[in-house]
Amino acid sequence: MKVLKVIFFIAFILGGIWIVKYVTTPVPGQSVPDLGRDHVSVEQFARTTYNSNPPTSGPHLETWVKPGIYREPQHDGELIHSLEHGYVIVSYNCNVHLRSDVKLKMPFDRAQGKQNAKLKTIRSVYAHEEGGEASPGADLELPPEATGSPSTSLRTGAVNESDACKTLVGQLEDLARTKKLFKLIVVSRPSLDTTLALTAWGYIDTFDEFDRARIERFIDYHRDQGPEKTME
Repeated sequence: MKVLKVIFFIAFILGGIWIVKYVTTPVPGQSVPDLGRDHVSVEQFARTTYNSNPPTSGPHLETWVKPGIYREPQHDGELIHSLEHGYVIVSYNCNVHLRSDVKLKMPFDRAQGKQNAKLKTIRSVYAHEEGGEASPGADLELPPEATGSPSTSLRTGAVNESDACKTLVGQLEDLARTKKLFKLIVVSRPSLDTTLALTAWGYIDTFDEFDRARIERFIDYHRDQGPEKTME
């Protein structure tokens, strides 16, 4: 009987310590005013102004981006929908500070000033689709906010292939896999004005150097905390 009392007392103390620590620990990231979560058309989305880069809430498309590691930008209208489901998104732009010994590949023809690559087809899932299977995909033109445009500087218009960038991407991919990629997206964002940005519904954290503990803390606190509870 004494042993049970001791165990209960220890559990009570540890539980109290955990509660105090949880309550007093600052919420990772910066709070951003909620812009709502209406489903809109691509045209309506294009007319909407968001209050952060990347967005953390607001009108979005009916499809969303599935968990994964994306070397190419994804559509903000779908990424916001992923945030609504409780996803955490890790966005990166190597061209902000990782320019030492950099090799650049331009995604458009300098002579003609036109993009050479065709618009990519985004694999996504329809909202509330039975079974949650991937849709045939939607041909969505990525907005300038996500991709940067050919008229912008090299910082947003070029693909960085420096060793520093490869190291950063490798670190992010390794971290994502250790988190099992559950409700987690790692994605390139050429328009980002910092090297890294972490976003969850209503929260953002931006910084320039890889900080594993900082990223994990944000993921652990915000993941699966979106306004819409889903299985994925």
